Amino acid sequence: MTSTIDTSNQTVDHSDSAPPGAPDAQISQDAQGPAKSKLGKAVILALFAIIGADIMDLLDTTIMNIASPVLRTDLGASTSALQWIVAGYTLAFAVMLTTGGRLGDVFGRKRMFQVGISGFLVGSVLCSVAQSSGELIGARILQGAFAAVMIPQGLGMLRAMVPAEKMNSVFGIFGPMMGLAATLGPILGGWLVGADLFGLSWRAIFLVNVPVGIAALAFGSRVLPKDEHAADGAKPKLDIVGMLLATAGIMLLVYPLVQGREAGWPAWMFAMMAASVPTFGVMALHQRRRNALGRDPFVVPTVFRKRSFVSGIAVLFSFAAAMSGVFFVYTLFLQVGLHYSALHAGLTMLPWSIGTIISMGASQALMPKVGPRRTLQAGMLVMSLGTVISALLVHTYGATTTSWTLIAPLLVSGMGMGLIFGPIFGTVLGDLDDAEVGSASGLLNAMQQLAGAFGIAALGTVFFDKAGAMMTSVPAAATLVFAISAAILVVAWAVAFTMSKHTQEAEGH
Repeated sequence: MTSTIDTSNQTVDHSDSAPPGAPDAQISQDAQGPAKSKLGKAVILALFAIIGADIMDLLDTTIMNIASPVLRTDLGASTSALQWIVAGYTLAFAVMLTTGGRLGDVFGRKRMFQVGISGFLVGSVLCSVAQSSGELIGARILQGAFAAVMIPQGLGMLRAMVPAEKMNSVFGIFGPMMGLAATLGPILGGWLVGADLFGLSWRAIFLVNVPVGIAALAFGSRVLPKDEHAADGAKPKLDIVGMLLATAGIMLLVYPLVQGREAGWPAWMFAMMAASVPTFGVMALHQRRRNALGRDPFVVPTVFRKRSFVSGIAVLFSFAAAMSGVFFVYTLFLQVGLHYSALHAGLTMLPWSIGTIISMGASQALMPKVGPRRTLQAGMLVMSLGTVISALLVHTYGATTTSWTLIAPLLVSGMGMGLIFGPIFGTVLGDLDDAEVGSASGLLNAMQQLAGAFGIAALGTVFFDKAGAMMTSVPAAATLVFAISAAILVVAWAVAFTMSKHTQEAEGH
């Protein structure tokens, strides 16, 4: 369950406004009118259009895990295909996210927001009519690519509409809505699969996006600010070479992790993973040269000189990989190991979502007292503790494990995750200069999504290897993955000591 709030447009000028008489002017007046303590009606409608887009992305992430076992039976999907159905989306999202943000700068955020939603809806329909695992994987990759065009535009448009002092009110609406979507996603997915509405089975989970997406398009076309262009006509340029090098490096690393086990780990797959290192090296040199020439780089190289950012990338990657892998394996354990229905599995995971919602509020109260870094580290340890308890209980009870048995570890893990979500982005970005924030935050969100794909690929491979071809050792496999995930979180806790204790960004100044 991965929720992404893109921050790639944090440096947007709040003085932007529409020409007099344009719909944008009314939005600006609503946002900055006499009632300083309240958000205008137009802003709230725009917020719900943007939230609708984010909910589609979040639902497609959380619901898909619940449907994996059904897909295995219905489409005859192999274990690697199951990993690609989930990881293909997040991988495409990760690869395209920074590019998607840049497309908004070049062609206009409102326009690219609408393009992203439209493409996402097309991908959703294609998913719902897929007749093979290969077709479904292709449609999922298409969804992820258009989600990467859709998601980055939202915050930039809101920051153009809302004064800085009111952004806390915006996130006061945004946070609970996303938390509710994360909570209801597995339950809704389980109910749709189990109800088999109109004989659609798992296909219904993709058609849910259609009314949400149409509503977001309708609201967005009326209330989102019109795209503006610089007076001198200057636009940032896409770094196509940098984008292609990043894509190649990611694919060289992740493809062998997903396919390697079923292919018997031939030597060429290890060669692929090794080749990712020089590929990323060439990309780094290209970024440095492009920056020196005064051209827009794919990633601003100076961000890697900031200790908290470099350490934070490692912390975020470890956390997101462990979290995604645990969710993927938990779903398989509940439905394949314990033979739960999709709805039963979704309801079993509910304590995790509840714990996350509760502790996200607690993290806001904790940060001013102990600092954002210590709050983040506390979350790592709490989540690790919950994962260890899961491993111990599954090891002890095995196939006799019940939903009631797992309430405590799921609640503890969720509370740890909520403590992490509060400070992590601000802590990682807090030491950067204003000119670096946009590039760095796009990279950060891309790394979060890449880590999710990596976690599913790597930990999923461990799980399937341990479970066996006939899935006869599912509890033992789940226990092993939970133990590894807990260890990864402890390593992330240790690495976090190299980050700054206090940052203005994380503390909300």
